[in-house]
Formats: sequence, C-alpha cells, structure tokens
Amino acid sequence: MLIHKSIRFLRKVALLLFVVPLIGLIGSLLFHNYLVSFYTYEDQVTFTKFEPGSTFELICTNENDWCVNEIKKTSRLDQCSKFFIEGNFFSKDGLVELTNQEGNNLLNNKETFMIKYTLTGQKNENCILNHKTYYLYKIFPSFFEYLASTEFLLGTSKSVNPIIHGETSISNIVKRHPIKFLFKPLMFFSVFLMIAYWVFYNKILNNIFQVKRTNVFLIFGVLSAIFLFLHVYFLGQTYELKVLTQIRRSYIIFFILFEILAQAYLLKFLWKKRNDLKNYFYQKILITKLSFVIFVATSSFTILTILIFKDLSAKVDYILEWNYFLILLFYYLLSFFIWKKSSFRDPSTT
Repeated sequence: MLIHKSIRFLRKVALLLFVVPLIGLIGSLLFHNYLVSFYTYEDQVTFTKFEPGSTFELICTNENDWCVNEIKKTSRLDQCSKFFIEGNFFSKDGLVELTNQEGNNLLNNKETFMIKYTLTGQKNENCILNHKTYYLYKIFPSFFEYLASTEFLLGTSKSVNPIIHGETSISNIVKRHPIKFLFKPLMFFSVFLMIAYWVFYNKILNNIFQVKRTNVFLIFGVLSAIFLFLHVYFLGQTYELKVLTQIRRSYIIFFILFEILAQAYLLKFLWKKRNDLKNYFYQKILITKLSFVIFVATSSFTILTILIFKDLSAKVDYILEWNYFLILLFYYLLSFFIWKKSSFRDPSTT
C-alpha cells in the first residue's frame, strides 16, 4: 500500500478512535439516564372528562382490597394521561384531607379511607404522548413496551452527570443490562482500531525511513489494546476469590500504563525525527501532542501518588475517572489533524 493511502487510512482510524469510545462512554451514560426516567405503566383512572380539574373518587375498603381491585395499570404506554394525575388521601366521608403518612396508617390499620384523583394542568413528563420519541413508538412499539415491562438493575435510580458531579463510576453504569450491549461492542471495535492504529503507524514510519523494524511504541500499543480487551471482556463478572477480582481490576491499570508508554515512545521518535518528517506533520500539532502526552503522564503520576498517601472521596474518584478517560481520547483526535494534506493526497490528482 502506498504511503499516502496508508496515512489516509490511519487518519480514519485515528478519528474513529476518538468518536467510537466517546459514543461508548457518553452514549452509555445517556442511555442509562433515559432508562431510569423511562415511561411507566400508569394507574388507569376513569375520569368522566379528561380535562384539568376533573376528579375521580374511590372508597377503599376490605371488600375491594383497599382499592387494589379498583385501579389497574394501563396495558400500553400510549394509554397514559397527558396531564399529571394527583392522588390524595381523604377520610372515608371525603371531608378531611389526610397526609400521606395518615393515609398509609389507615391502610396499615385496615381502616376505610378515600382516595381522590385529580387531573391537574401540569404536563405529565412520564407520558410518552408528550415526548418527541412518540413517533418512534408508533414505528417500534414492541421495543418501547419491552423496555417498560422489563425491570433493569441499573447503576443508579435517577439521572446522573458523573462527569461533573461524580455520582457513580464508569463500570457501575456500563456493566449492566442492557447498557453493556451498547458499550461492549463499541469497545471491542475500539480494540481492533487501536491495534490497526499502532500497526499502521509503525508501517508508515518504516516506509518513510525505508527500514523494517518493530518499534517499541508498537509493542506497548498492542499490549494496551490487549489489556483493554481483557478489561471489557471481564467487566461485570464477579469472583469468590479476591485474587481473581484483583487480577481483573489490574487490566485497566495495565491498559493505561501501556497506552501512555506507547504514546510517549511514539512522540519521542517523532520529535527526534521532526526535521525529517516536516513534510508530513504540522509542527505545531506535534508540539501540542507532545505537551498533551506530558500532561497526561504527569497527571497520572500525580493522581496515583495522591491516591497512595490519601483516600479521596468516592465523588472525587469518579469525577477524575470519567474526565481522565475522556481526555485520553483527544490524543487520537490530534493524530487525525497532525498530518499535512500533502502527505495523504494521491500524487496522481495533483
């Protein structure tokens, strides 16, 4: 393969190495937040008129199993009310409004009480009729019904933004069903892209300098990809033996270590040969990549040192974790922009 074609292919791989893991991380987070706030099957309340201010009253007694037999869940998501339905406890004669605690006490004591449902003017955020995704529901109703009917054991019970607030770790989000079916395939594809990236970088530099050798950065790059594969493959699995759990946790550490070493050795080579490569690289971006690797390596060493001598709060750990892995991806984005246009253009077209 000609050098310009190899460089063109490498640029595409570098761009994908930025985009694919980014989608894997951010997409998994957005998917999680979507599932925890997903539409639910609502109580089927029979209002005489479905307009704000309409009410429906039920006397809850032992005969109707304290209203359990009276109120059923809707069978479809699109049977929800566009307006929020408010339910309040009342005394059995309906004259005295009770607090939720008082109503629950009557329920626990098996005493008669009333529930009064009111159709408010407030928009029901849990009703799919009020959302832009409703048109998708009309096309793929079975998919939405499946998500609503399945109870997922998600990492949190509400929407989170761990990048800023540090509510949870990456693994706690991405290892769970069904989010893992988005995250894992994208990361396995990223492993393949990483191997291609380092192999083609080694091949291109060998072609430029007309040598045949296996550079150190290629070895470290492939090792980082292997440990990323192991980390993703065993993500979510638990073991009775602690030593096996510790081995599994070490995969991500080795991935980071070899990734930084691969980047450092590649940049060392490029910087040493920068004058010979000035027709291929933008020197300013090369300097930016060098500064970036120094920053990542220094930050990694600093964070590890702090963690050795001081226990940070879980929130701080999670914020560092999310932002650290997102920052790592910019190395590949810089690798996309570093090549001069003349290096990957087909000479026959110029």
